[in-house]
Amino acid sequence: MPDSYITFAQPLNEYILLIILTLAVLFFAGIRLGVIKGGWNKNLVYLWSLIIYSIYLLFTPLYFYINGRSEIIGTDITGYYGVGFFFNTLAIFSFILGYWLKGTQNKVQKWDLPPVNEIRNPHKIISVLFYGCYIIVLGNLAIGGANIQQVFVGNEVLGLGARGGSYFLQNFTDSLICIIVLAFIYGIPPRKLLIWIGMSFFLFSLLGFRYRILLSLFGILFVYLYSHELTPKRLIAGATLALIFFYAIMFSTENRFTLITRDYEKIKVDPLTFEYERFFDQTRGALADMAVYRLYDNPNRDAQYDYGVTMFGYVFIRMIPRSIYPDKDRFYPPPQLATTIQAYDAWWGKFSGEATLSVAAFYIAFGWIGVSVGHFIWGILLRRLRDVIRRADKLQFATYIVVALVSFQWITRGYLPQIIDQAVYMLIPIWVMRYYAKKNKNATHKPG
Repeated sequence: MPDSYITFAQPLNEYILLIILTLAVLFFAGIRLGVIKGGWNKNLVYLWSLIIYSIYLLFTPLYFYINGRSEIIGTDITGYYGVGFFFNTLAIFSFILGYWLKGTQNKVQKWDLPPVNEIRNPHKIISVLFYGCYIIVLGNLAIGGANIQQVFVGNEVLGLGARGGSYFLQNFTDSLICIIVLAFIYGIPPRKLLIWIGMSFFLFSLLGFRYRILLSLFGILFVYLYSHELTPKRLIAGATLALIFFYAIMFSTENRFTLITRDYEKIKVDPLTFEYERFFDQTRGALADMAVYRLYDNPNRDAQYDYGVTMFGYVFIRMIPRSIYPDKDRFYPPPQLATTIQAYDAWWGKFSGEATLSVAAFYIAFGWIGVSVGHFIWGILLRRLRDVIRRADKLQFATYIVVALVSFQWITRGYLPQIIDQAVYMLIPIWVMRYYAKKNKNATHKPG
């Protein structure tokens, strides 16, 4: 049992407007600082994180607060909006402080230095990576019993979350996200790139997890923004792309199960028919966080911190194949997930799949200290990564984009073992290309 409880819920509710205003000012100041001190290119992950945080920690919970939403998964959270906004404010303050702790100038400017990694025939390597990963994923589905030919002609439906024979092979689907980004960076011919994107999105929709589609679109957007200086014309083009991506998000939200079941006659394409309130429903993780705070505030529920067991210990547990340790399921659910399920009053809470954000994940691990120190360290890590990036190095650039994509998953899902898993698979194509770059460099410097 934690040594102390959240005994200040009521006072925080009384000052909730002040807390919300403070949070809004923090977002404005943090984003403004990032724009002035390096702009979007140098502070890509930082600014992207603040944008995502602002949606999940400020705008969405504020929307539900104004509209009087009182529960999540059968759990009354009416009295915990103040606590939720307070911890969100603490998290963002710590994150911004950690990022700018070194000051606003680099001691060593690496941004304009020449590239470290140069590759011969990058198009060939990227093509081999794409088709190799695609075949691995299809082969894994076949091992799991899917008739690949019937899947492609539309006579077989895999269903939500189809995995195939091996979890480890299944995850090469995440590698395709990075390969699409690399293809865009290295200038794969547009027609070929569009075919790859279509093939990948088809596979992503079959597997039922739309986050891969969203991450791919975000990655393409980052490459565009990173590669072009902002001018009025390009600003309009960027705004147009943003609208297209927002349409894609709403399209995938409205048609998620229709795409999975391949019932194409019921697909909605008219944006005027979309239920835009679903956008807030899809970004409501802060409400799940409030349910967690309510759990810890109840001395009769005996909620305990897991002191990082889930965040760090389960990274290694996920690595163990069931073929080596068949009794692996006895470690599940992880303490963080068990606590989240315990926070929901509805009997069906364990089936809801409702995840907390990174804020509550740190709280479950270490309490309010975890919220503060965790986000502070996260800010420091992102700043250190920024300081070693060379703009001319395409592989470093791709790595930076992968970190931005992984940050989205971390902020919105809050389950670090899975995030690290996804990061590793997305980085595999970059590691392969870096290996060839190093090999070419060594061959070039051999005495002739």
